[in-house]
Amino acid sequence: MLQTLDSNLLDPKYLEESLGSFHNATGLHIEAINNAGVTFSVPGNFERSEFCRYIRSQPEGERKCQDSYKRASLEAAKWEEPYFFRCHAGLVIWAVPIMIRGVSMGSIICGQVLMWEPDHFFFQELKNLNTGIENFERLKSMACKLEVISPSRSQAAADMLFVVVNHMVKRNINSLEEIDATRLQQQQIRREIEERKRQNLPDLSDYDDYLKKERKFLRYIRLGDRTRANQTLQSLLTDLHTKTVGDLETVKARILELATLTSRAAVEGGGNAERIMKLLKDFDKEMEGFERVEKCFYKVQRIVETFLESIFTLADKKHIAIVKNARDFIMENYALPLTVTDVAQHLFVSSSHLSRLFREELDCTINDYLTRVRVEQAVEIMKRPEFSVAQVSKAVGFQNQSYFSKVFRKYIGVTPLTYKNSLY
Repeated sequence: MLQTLDSNLLDPKYLEESLGSFHNATGLHIEAINNAGVTFSVPGNFERSEFCRYIRSQPEGERKCQDSYKRASLEAAKWEEPYFFRCHAGLVIWAVPIMIRGVSMGSIICGQVLMWEPDHFFFQELKNLNTGIENFERLKSMACKLEVISPSRSQAAADMLFVVVNHMVKRNINSLEEIDATRLQQQQIRREIEERKRQNLPDLSDYDDYLKKERKFLRYIRLGDRTRANQTLQSLLTDLHTKTVGDLETVKARILELATLTSRAAVEGGGNAERIMKLLKDFDKEMEGFERVEKCFYKVQRIVETFLESIFTLADKKHIAIVKNARDFIMENYALPLTVTDVAQHLFVSSSHLSRLFREELDCTINDYLTRVRVEQAVEIMKRPEFSVAQVSKAVGFQNQSYFSKVFRKYIGVTPLTYKNSLY
């Protein structure tokens, strides 16, 4: 599959800087072409050699050069590596393919040199290749001015250019992925706004509902519940979009605040504190340069995903699976009278091994995590007025209401009854 590359696909400024630096370092001519063989960028507007300009000025010269480049670009894409060839006029050139997501977008052409000093045999071949040239003596004199480079130097230059092009492509792919993700995010926000209108839901008049949703989101972070955390974050961003009416400074303030709260929740969930604080510092600095609300929304989603991943940064993949599966099992069965043995038997590991993994990787015991899940779920259930404190206690797996009150107060800071009354 082939597509046409133009100056809008790759960042023109970055293209100019990267290829220009390569030209300055090697002294070799360089230009970017699309799959039709058409040149769309010559860094620094460096002129082609006198020989090439003369060849292109001949009847059909431009077309023949483009055909040579087109064939070379196809071959380079086929092998996905630098392709050496001789153009129709006899010069040595190499094409480095530009492959984006497995699709050929064109090539970078380099060379237009000789690999041997011109001699009688070369001039004879040159004449045979350029039968339409009336003033062959002039072409010979131009050929004598061409740079002669060794095969080893040309291969080294091709290898270096291949690295430069791959770096540009990787950078471009990251930009494309960010654009795609941002576009998808905007579509999700629009869909949620339309769905709210369809259900005649009231607009967000103040931040009370937003803060309640934020607290729910932070609970999901602490529990490592990636799915619900991401869903709630999307809803939070929709709220910010409608509440702030796109005011960049307000959005930045709320996003920075949310990122800080999320980092702390991730640490409480078992993430590495040093790594998370460094990520947060880098994020805060990066936010200063954002000039679009969409960029802020995209980046906070990425940092939240990174925080969630940091909760499971175990070196041994088998251990990652064991701890993750244990947490999932607890999340699904917290209302039952679970014990450490129950969780371990479900995973076919010993209780002592599982307990050690939890302590080493999450800095808490299995019972600590189970209790945290139960309290977080109790907070959710209490929002429903039909449930009494006693019913909530049983619903989340506590058999003793007095013990439930004691544990709830330890985690939340107030008794269950006090918290429930504050909701209405």
